[in-house]
Amino acid sequence: MSLASLAALLYTGGDVRHIVVMYSINVFLTFSLSMFGMGISWFRTRREKEHWRRRASLFALGFGLCATILAITVIEKFREGGWITLAVTGSLVGFCFVIRRHYRATAQAVSRLYDELGAIPAAPSADAGEPDPSQPTAAVLVGDYGGLGIHTTLNIFRAFPGHFRNLVFLSIGVIDSGGFKGGDSIDQLRARTHETVQRYIALAHGLGMPATARIAIGTDAVEEAGRLGAEVLLQFKQTTFFAGKVIFQRERWYQRLLHNETAYAIQKRLQWAGQTMVIIPARLR
Repeated sequence: MSLASLAALLYTGGDVRHIVVMYSINVFLTFSLSMFGMGISWFRTRREKEHWRRRASLFALGFGLCATILAITVIEKFREGGWITLAVTGSLVGFCFVIRRHYRATAQAVSRLYDELGAIPAAPSADAGEPDPSQPTAAVLVGDYGGLGIHTTLNIFRAFPGHFRNLVFLSIGVIDSGGFKGGDSIDQLRARTHETVQRYIALAHGLGMPATARIAIGTDAVEEAGRLGAEVLLQFKQTTFFAGKVIFQRERWYQRLLHNETAYAIQKRLQWAGQTMVIIPARLR
């Protein structure tokens, strides 16, 4: 965006009239999309909320006004900077669609990994007892219930056969702008996170392994993981931390940019605290 701003400044020669036109187009485009999205949201949740018609009508009216101003501005000021605004914004939107397609392809690959792990042999009894704090413990950092978390859990026993006697699942519900959409968003996030770790505990019990969980809600996954790790160590002294990370057979430069290094950041945080953390790779072709 900074490069696009610099290009716009050079193109207009610093002429405020053209810069305001370019700014206005994107502003009213944003307003139009916001009004449209809010209207759709109220229509979809009309059975759960009162006076939805009034709210939906208000957003529909706002969308109509913003879209009309946007269309007039584009038509009237097309040669005065409007065209470059449309070109830059359209290119950025197209680039975002390409990124989304990559993430969806990666998610499908992880889902196939989950399908491959679907038939997990269960122990004769699902009652594996309570974790024993005096025994070696594997603390597993997990996100949503799926292929990566299951793969990480199972590979702990493959890599360290017969060593660990307890499992502790750590999950952080991250508060972000995409998921924060109401006063009850945090409660819903907490409920989803709790449900996720309960499924992992059921998985561990099915494998005959005592298990428990710790969850946290926050804006920084690395910081919350470090806090949870310290909490676990207060009870389970012989703890080794584990996390999974997706790796690609032929990693491209953009994959290193699009897939964050949260697992490595948490590993550095725990290692600085004198703890051991192992990252188990999940190979995607």
